[in-house]
Order: sequence, then C-alpha cells, then structure tokens
Amino acid sequence: MLNNACILFHLLNEIAIAYYVIIAASSVILVKETKERVLQLLSNVKGLKFVPITAAILVVYAIFFQQYLNAIPILNWGWLGYNVALGPYGDQGFLGVLPFVPILIYMLLHLNYYEELYFRKNKKLVVLWAFLHLTMGVQLHVALALLPVGFIYKYIYDKYGVNNAYCAHFGTNIFIVSAMLAAYLVE
Repeated sequence: MLNNACILFHLLNEIAIAYYVIIAASSVILVKETKERVLQLLSNVKGLKFVPITAAILVVYAIFFQQYLNAIPILNWGWLGYNVALGPYGDQGFLGVLPFVPILIYMLLHLNYYEELYFRKNKKLVVLWAFLHLTMGVQLHVALALLPVGFIYKYIYDKYGVNNAYCAHFGTNIFIVSAMLAAYLVE
C-alpha cells in the first residue's frame, strides 16, 4: 500500500512538472507581447485601487475560513495539493519555490491579461475562470474563494475596461505571491 502511495506521489509530481512546462512554454511564445503588457500595466494603474479589496477577500478567507474548509473532504479535494504555478516543487518549501518566482511573474504578466480578456465577458465565464484554477492543483474551496474576486474583476472590466481589470488582477497576484513567499519563510 505504501509503495502504491509513493508511485502515485511521483506520478503526480511528474504530471505537475509537465503541466508547469506547458504553461511556461505558452508564456514564452508571447515574448513579443511583453513590452505591450508592461506598458498596459503602467498606463492603467487605476486598476490597482481595487487590489486592497481583492487582497482583503483572500486574506479573510486564508485567516478565517481556509483551516475549516480544509477539514471538509469534498472541499479539500485537489489533484495536486498545491498550486502548480508556484513551480513543480511547490511542496518543497521556500527554496523549492524561490527559483520559479521570476518565471511565475513573467507567466502572470501574460496569463492575467488573457484571463481578463476572455473570462470577464459574462458571469458564467467568471464562474468557469474560478473553477479552472482546479487544473492548477488547488483545492475546491480555493476555487470557491476566487468567485467574489472574479466578480470584482468583472465589475472593473465592465466599468473601466480590460486593461484596468488586468492591472487589478496582476496586482492581486503579486500580493498573493509575496504573501506565499513570506509564509514559506516563517514556516
């Protein structure tokens, strides 16, 4: 039985590495758009005023709800147990994640733009966006916690346009990455 668990663990890690390579490669294909993405962020900083709201939702979730939701088996389901965006060694602590942070930020620079472009057109797409995070390895309760954040991005998209929604999304993700790194340091 223990041998089967070890095989499954290694298989999931191999899948996580392959998945990470695919995601990173898709961002590398967009290298010619990098300057445009940076300029979009710099010229649409109005979206950053929403980051404290989205960050507060996620902090409240992390502090007050996550530990209880982890205890509910169906809500704690996730195929990997950590967010593969942290790198294929996200379960190895700070030193396992640190080398992948620059790649992650580069990927977010591109992926966040296309997430806002395609998943804010209507409410059904916002829900789909939240649940697509399950493919990244996160638990079901994390996808549920992303729903209100996604609807805030939709509000920004509808009122201020895709570029301000993109700026808010990227700013929120930078906050999340910083918080995760800090959490790894205090472990």
